[in-house]
Amino acid sequence: MHIKILIVLSLILLGCSDKKEERPKEFSYPKVELVSQPNSSIAGNPITLSFKADGAIKDLKLQVKNAYGNVILETENASNELITFNIPTNFTRIAGPCRWKLLLNGHTLRNGKFDITTNTLKATYIESYFGPRSVTAGYNDYSMLTISPTDAYDNPLDNGTEVTVKYQFLENINELKITTESFFAFYNVRSTLQSGRILVSSECNGINSKELATIVYPSNATNFGITASSAHNFADGNQIITFKSDIIKDEFGNMVTNGTLVTFVIKNENDSYLYTIGTTVNGIAEAKTLHPDKATNWEIQAFVTGAAESNTTEFSFKAAVKDYPVHFSKGNRNIDIGPFESFMKQLIPDGLLLQLDIYDADGIFITSKKTTTKNGACNIFLGEHFLPEGNYQLKLFAAGITKEFTKNIHGDTIK
Repeated sequence: MHIKILIVLSLILLGCSDKKEERPKEFSYPKVELVSQPNSSIAGNPITLSFKADGAIKDLKLQVKNAYGNVILETENASNELITFNIPTNFTRIAGPCRWKLLLNGHTLRNGKFDITTNTLKATYIESYFGPRSVTAGYNDYSMLTISPTDAYDNPLDNGTEVTVKYQFLENINELKITTESFFAFYNVRSTLQSGRILVSSECNGINSKELATIVYPSNATNFGITASSAHNFADGNQIITFKSDIIKDEFGNMVTNGTLVTFVIKNENDSYLYTIGTTVNGIAEAKTLHPDKATNWEIQAFVTGAAESNTTEFSFKAAVKDYPVHFSKGNRNIDIGPFESFMKQLIPDGLLLQLDIYDADGIFITSKKTTTKNGACNIFLGEHFLPEGNYQLKLFAAGITKEFTKNIHGDTIK
């Protein structure tokens, strides 16, 4: 049995060894000549490639590739003598190199390249950009004008294309010529010393761009002067005092922008501070505050934060209230203060602050009570629940006047 198997295997091997190896057939390249191809063409113009063959050839295709994309074309006209391919319109409108291959069953018969140039004869378009749209006065700042001229099919024009730049400020109009590089042209329009608006435009091949603008804002404020004024100088806590700046300007004499914040800082003789703010209108800042309620001297200075400061001006307030009566009743628990009379013997406006400090017989502070005047007077009641019977030292503060009393608190606790 084993011998039979060996004989069969030997016959199979001998049969395989007698079979000849088949070699792939070599491709036979037909003879095809290029009849017509433009070395260069203007974008948008029709382009046709023509070839001549010795005989009829089926399945010829043309591969075309440029910046638009890649496409395989069938023959438009095939005869024994002439084979033509029409390049699609979308491909002919893209400037730059265009490469092609003539293919037969996946084999390249011929290949080549032609150039498509921009079409400025049909039309020129200008895209322009300008920014930033605001600059600061002085020669250190600028806005950049960027121009991108294209042909009718949005192809960037060739490097070295001439562009005219025009810019205007006040009575001055300037014009200069620049050229494109890497498909763009640009120019830095410097800021001016005066505030205002700069207008720019550009021109290429007789076509004008749209108008663009940048605003020249004043530079930082410089030091300035202030004044203080009021209808009178009595410390009545009611009248309004007004602080006003000179026209605030930058280093080039431009009035600062409307809305510039100015802070007016007020210091009194106790080195206490308060402030009020104003914003500029036509370069002038104005701020207001109430008179104090007691005689004092103010020093006022204004600041534009981080930029400028004013001179220091002074304003002195005289006491509006010279004195006021105090009446105790109901076991000294009820205290009537006033009337408070101002500088013309008129009752002071409502709202004057009065403070009572209470100390025990040994001068140890216990508590305070505060109230405000109404109709020129005020009242404080020290009920039993608030202050038990005993001897106390009382200090009254109002209108800058201090009054001290030593009283025995007792008796009726009903107000």
